[in-house]
Amino acid sequence: MNYIWYQSLVEALRHHIEAKHMMEDDALDELRYTEEYLQYESWTDGQQVELSCPWSIHCKCNWSASGRLEFKFKPLELKQ
Repeated sequence: MNYIWYQSLVEALRHHIEAKHMMEDDALDELRYTEEYLQYESWTDGQQVELSCPWSIHCKCNWSASGRLEFKFKPLELKQ
């Protein structure tokens, strides 16, 4: 199963936008912008990643989702 580490954050934001902010202009564009940010930003081990509602300043929405990154690498076995 292929799983992108930020998938659960994007899904949580999508559910929030669909439930509370679909009337906003370009609501689903915000979802794409957030996913692009998560994909291309430089992240470090142990870093706290938090998303908040893109409209929180305008509507006083206090929705957020967060998590802590933990990198675990399994060394490749070299065949000789």
